[in-house]
Amino acid sequence: MSVEGGGIKSNLDQARDWFHKKWYGDQGETAPLLNRETGTIGPPKKTTFRIVTTIIALVIALIVLGITIGFWVNDREKKKERDPPHVPNNPSNLTDAEDLMLTLPSKHNLQHYLKTLTSVPHLAGTETDKMQAEWTRDLLESFGLDTKIETYWPLLNYPISHRLALFSGPKHLRFEAKLTEESLDEDKTSKDPNVVPTFHGYSKNGTVIGRVVYANYGRPEDFQLLKDRGIELEGTIALVRYGESFRGLKVKAAEDFGCIGALIYSDPIEDGPLNKDNTTNPDKSYPKGPWRSKSSVQRGSVQYFSIITGDPLTPGYAATENATRIKLEDSPGLPKIPSLPLSWEDALPLLKATQGFGICCEAGWAGGLEEVDYFSGPTEGKVILVNHIENKVTPIWNVISRIEGIEEPDKAIILGNHRDAWVYGAVDPSSGTASFLELARVLGEILKTGWRPRRTIILASWDAEEYGLVGSTEWVEDNKDWLDKEGTVYINVDMAVSGPHFNAKASPSLNRLLYSVTSLIKDPRTGGTVFDAWANDHELSSDDEEEEQPPIGILGSGSDFVPFLDHVGIPCIDFSFSGDYGVYHSNYDSYHWMVTYGDPDFLYHQTLVRLWGILTLRLSDSPALPLYPSDYTVELSKYFKSLSTLATPHTFPQLSQALEKLEKTTRRFERRRQRLESRLSEYESLSQAPHNLVKRLNKLNLRLTHFERGFIDPDGIEGREWFKHVVYAPGLWTGYAPQVFPAIVDSINEKNYEKARQAEDRVSQSIRKAAEWLKEDFK
Repeated sequence: MSVEGGGIKSNLDQARDWFHKKWYGDQGETAPLLNRETGTIGPPKKTTFRIVTTIIALVIALIVLGITIGFWVNDREKKKERDPPHVPNNPSNLTDAEDLMLTLPSKHNLQHYLKTLTSVPHLAGTETDKMQAEWTRDLLESFGLDTKIETYWPLLNYPISHRLALFSGPKHLRFEAKLTEESLDEDKTSKDPNVVPTFHGYSKNGTVIGRVVYANYGRPEDFQLLKDRGIELEGTIALVRYGESFRGLKVKAAEDFGCIGALIYSDPIEDGPLNKDNTTNPDKSYPKGPWRSKSSVQRGSVQYFSIITGDPLTPGYAATENATRIKLEDSPGLPKIPSLPLSWEDALPLLKATQGFGICCEAGWAGGLEEVDYFSGPTEGKVILVNHIENKVTPIWNVISRIEGIEEPDKAIILGNHRDAWVYGAVDPSSGTASFLELARVLGEILKTGWRPRRTIILASWDAEEYGLVGSTEWVEDNKDWLDKEGTVYINVDMAVSGPHFNAKASPSLNRLLYSVTSLIKDPRTGGTVFDAWANDHELSSDDEEEEQPPIGILGSGSDFVPFLDHVGIPCIDFSFSGDYGVYHSNYDSYHWMVTYGDPDFLYHQTLVRLWGILTLRLSDSPALPLYPSDYTVELSKYFKSLSTLATPHTFPQLSQALEKLEKTTRRFERRRQRLESRLSEYESLSQAPHNLVKRLNKLNLRLTHFERGFIDPDGIEGREWFKHVVYAPGLWTGYAPQVFPAIVDSINEKNYEKARQAEDRVSQSIRKAAEWLKEDFK
């Protein structure tokens, strides 16, 4: 052994001797002690060092144990927040009102309502629309509901005449477009001589002449590709197909790239019969199947509704009769070039005229028409596009019912569906309107039993949704101050039923409620629950509690939840049962289509009423509002990761810190909520609970009601200030699809990172404000 090794051993021996003496003391201290009173030998006397060391060791052990338990509990809580428990079917937990909500909805009533609603076209602002508003009001009053019609005066437009013709160039290519849908012997409403002509809502009045360029889906990137390839766009008429983005934004892109007109057609590869599954229905065009036919046309609005929503002439304030209006040409939401919707039958001759001109065979540019190769053109011959329309400020009619709450009347659960349609609108929106009416009837029947909701319930039948969410937006703008104080949740149903597959979009704080309620409702097709069928559609197992839940989508745009969520900050749900739906916004969205392909026995209409009703009762009657901010933070974390990936290498430290603060606040909030609910469960009713617990409950509900308001930035998103939610907005160039953290993403897409940093600051402030709402001490 080396000297160095011997030294180490000697040091270790000395240390061990020192510790032994300190622990046991010297020989006198370690010798047994004689107890003089008993004559017995006691244990050795413990040294001071031994006592202190033992205490220190115990304290350290307890600290380590506490930290370990803390990490374990924290991890469990985070896991619960990430994966809210799937609530199994448990009918014994139903209240008397909920039991009636499951048993009273009638298929016969639903069928009767739908047949009445689809018996005439009811375009917004027309006499038939007014007649249906009055019929709806009278029906709601007959159910015992306090009901009134509220009138607004927005700008709407109506078709006078239209024309599309290729009038020059090679004679064999010239043609005159039909611009009308064929009548069908099987569908009597398709023969109505008063049917609404094919046109675009809010389209520009005018006539243009130019060559036609095919521009795929009409997205900015499609036009940019043509420009980069040397295709002349200035002064042309763009031919684009439906899909991928909202129709109004296709017109805007065409306008931005110098086109003088736009034509939007339905390609058979989109909602036509090509490549469709025939498991449920034939893969044929209507009337032999549910899919779009060659003459079918998708009408619709071309308002730029990712920029503004509602009446284009009163942006941000209600379109009352004597409101101040901006000039039509000054509205940022209206097109500056005329447009028309087309069938693929009318688009095909134009595509034939592009053959051999321009570019061809770009990836993703080909549709389903086998007769052409989808060249860009422009055509050799010229086209005349005539869109003669009348613009006028005209009345529309919202129908509003109110059921006053008894304990918390200053919190409102709002149920909405729009009533107007482009033509007959069996799916869009009358399946939702029929369901809305039956839900109102059932609520009226429950009221007869003596039940009253804890919170106020408002039922709203909106008008002019199809033009740009007009009726709901004007009502929200008119009632903004009141909604800011009392609006609690908005539940929207639009295209309620077109098949058997459940879909939902919602504010994340409502996800848990959706999972719970769908677990209570029977699915007609499978015999299990709606939740199980929903999970099965996404190939998920509902038996494994660790399994991922079926997806709840993000709210974008396209229906009446937009003003509630994006302008005021009220949490929303939008849901439906979807299927093989190929007659959207056409003359064929009819009663005959519904009873042949959509929901022949009205079982899914009935199921939707039950689901909508239980959601309403849980939100209106639960002592603690079933809103869960912790579920919101889980989704925000996902959005942040996506944003960070998009912006790499740029980072967002302020936003990250704000989200951390929100997560800690919501975790603390949920713990306190659980303790309060546990205490309250000890009493049979709230009337028996101590005053201090009831006071804490009221404070809890106020915090939950205002939580989403925290995400509202009063200044809005730069360039589209009407949209004020910092987390959600319609995609700037998609429209229907959502964009999360929209102000930041808009700036990144502009490659303006200084603006993105400013947007991050505002978003972070709002998220911190939302966290503060959960701590607000309401007096």
